[in-house]
Amino acid sequence: MADQRPIDDALLAKFLAGETDLSESARVQQWLASQDSAPNEPSQADFERFAQLWQNATPADKKPIDTNAAWLSMQQKMQATESRTSAKADPVVKPMPVQKPQPGRSAEPQPPRRQPIWNRAIWRAAAVLVVAVGVGWLVFQFQNKQRPAEAYLTLTTTDQRAERILPDGTKVWLNHHSTLRYPTLFDDDIRAVTLTGEAYFEVMPDAERPFRIQARQTTVQVLGTSFNVRAYDANVSVAVQTGKVRFASKRKSVLLTKNQQATFDPKGDTIRRSLQLATNVFAYKTGQLVFDNEPLRDVVKTLNQVYNADVRLGNEPLGSCRLTTRFDNAPLNAVVAITAETLGLRVRHVGRQVILDGTCQ
Repeated sequence: MADQRPIDDALLAKFLAGETDLSESARVQQWLASQDSAPNEPSQADFERFAQLWQNATPADKKPIDTNAAWLSMQQKMQATESRTSAKADPVVKPMPVQKPQPGRSAEPQPPRRQPIWNRAIWRAAAVLVVAVGVGWLVFQFQNKQRPAEAYLTLTTTDQRAERILPDGTKVWLNHHSTLRYPTLFDDDIRAVTLTGEAYFEVMPDAERPFRIQARQTTVQVLGTSFNVRAYDANVSVAVQTGKVRFASKRKSVLLTKNQQATFDPKGDTIRRSLQLATNVFAYKTGQLVFDNEPLRDVVKTLNQVYNADVRLGNEPLGSCRLTTRFDNAPLNAVVAITAETLGLRVRHVGRQVILDGTCQ
């Protein structure tokens, strides 16, 4: 028995688009052959007009057809045609009518309606936006090397010194009242630490990962060398024992090599280079003090830096006295006593202060 279900716009659209199955195609072909339409169905003349409009709405280059877009285009053309012929005939094209089940007949499920193309485009754009935002966030995290606080270690000294081996094998000797902050694991492209105070570094060579020290307003960068950084205040100084070191501020940069040093002046944002190391610049690390006809005022300054002491001169003329001697891992009280004995001075103690007094012989 022939399928008597009514023919509607949706079925004709599928048929013209080539999307009907065998049973649906048979229904349309039988309807076309019958030359008979129900009152609520399109007529065969309507179908011919639909077909002509559909053909005009179809791209000529035979690319895959977007059925939704073509059908909407065809309906717009049909509506425009019908508006011009409304005086002659009642409109019969209706947008996707919903068929109500007739008594005694089960309702046939309609094929799911496709999402309008603009709706699908919005969802695709939203998905692309979500992915882009996610990737951007990951790139931001990667570029800024965000680490949790527990991923860093802090080594701080007061009246004592400390030695530490960093995760890459670099050795550090930290002087009195200093702080070194470093990660538990260095990054793949850079090894970065932060220093306040003074430290001597023996950097493990690694050509792929420069070693960088942030010291107040300056940066010290190396590949593998040994050097000292003093940054108790803004006047940061760097002394190189082996290898090469790049010492830079915001506007200045110098390359230091073996037995050279430089000091940063924050007032003028300048770096002053010296081609000769200061006497005893590594003494706190090596334990060796060497004075060769050194003014006593400079001797006292060195002792205070190396021993974290408060040695003073009892009178200003003592500063011009000259001292030539050498100390190897000697405690402060022995160094002061030998200095006083050599120059014929007296030693007084006032609280923590150690005072050299008298007249040089």
